[in-house]
Amino acid sequence: MSLLAYLRSRSLRLACFVTMVALLAVMLPVIGVEPEATGLVALLVTVLELVSLVWEWLRERSFARGLAGLAEGAGDVLDIAGALPEPSYPEGELAWDALQSVVQASRRRRAELEEEMRDYRRYVELWVHEIKTPLAAMNLTLANSRGEEARSLSREVARVEADVENALYYARSTSVAEDYLLRRCDLDELVRDAVKSRARSLIEARVAVDLAGLDGDEGLWVFCDPKWMVFILGQLIDNAVRYRAVPERDGRAARLCFSASVEGIGSAGERVVLNVTDNGCGISEADLGRVFERGFTGTNGRTHGHSTGMGLYLVRTLCEKMGLAVCASSAAGVGTTMGIAFPRERSRAV
Repeated sequence: MSLLAYLRSRSLRLACFVTMVALLAVMLPVIGVEPEATGLVALLVTVLELVSLVWEWLRERSFARGLAGLAEGAGDVLDIAGALPEPSYPEGELAWDALQSVVQASRRRRAELEEEMRDYRRYVELWVHEIKTPLAAMNLTLANSRGEEARSLSREVARVEADVENALYYARSTSVAEDYLLRRCDLDELVRDAVKSRARSLIEARVAVDLAGLDGDEGLWVFCDPKWMVFILGQLIDNAVRYRAVPERDGRAARLCFSASVEGIGSAGERVVLNVTDNGCGISEADLGRVFERGFTGTNGRTHGHSTGMGLYLVRTLCEKMGLAVCASSAAGVGTTMGIAFPRERSRAV
């Protein structure tokens, strides 16, 4: 709080003081006080009042600055409020005590919510672990079966497995725990692992995969958590399969291309950019800006079915946790490109 702002907040007090000085200047000569003495008294009273105001401003300034920082909302407001200096004037002490009570209650509530989140995550991880046993048994049974009905059931089991995996990663993405480990990985291996994990759906959907954009480049290593990255790429592959081109309808065979390049070589912002491009139905311009929002399905999700709007939300969330940038570009009826940028400097990939 500036001195001028403080004085403005004390405008009524200053008005009363000016009135008092004016009355003294009028009344003292009436009772026989010499003009020089009257002026001296008025000056002394004025100096004392100004000293009192400046002292009070200096006393309150530190606490007021802390409150201003708290009002701005930058950083952790609980830490800012907890670190406020205790003032030495009655009104400030009361406000400080009230703030500390709010801080303590908020910290207790935050600790409770964090514990609830940990319990939720433990439950989901346990459920995922338990559900894998019957799913594995179903897959084993279906592997020994023949016929269209067995293949149909196998596809449905694969969808259940994908949804179970989504639930696990969603629980981990919302957890306060840092459940990932960044390390140097070969980008080509990550892509091939992701393609292998979705091989069945790619083959059944007759989507041709082109990895030529990853060949011939050197230094295609990135910092990421390999498990998380394979999951992220798996989500992008699932979308490419779901919204693929259909030859009978679109007049072209479905394709999925992976390519990578190094940008800003030699600079602090050097990064590897991975592009995942399909030639499917594309995304409308109206939907493109919202595809990473949680639960957003858009026009394609309503027309193609079995869309929860969680896949790209998880992609963005997990990328942000690893310090990666993700973006989408598309043209309706032409195809979609999803780009992921990996900073080469590890300190930036956090």
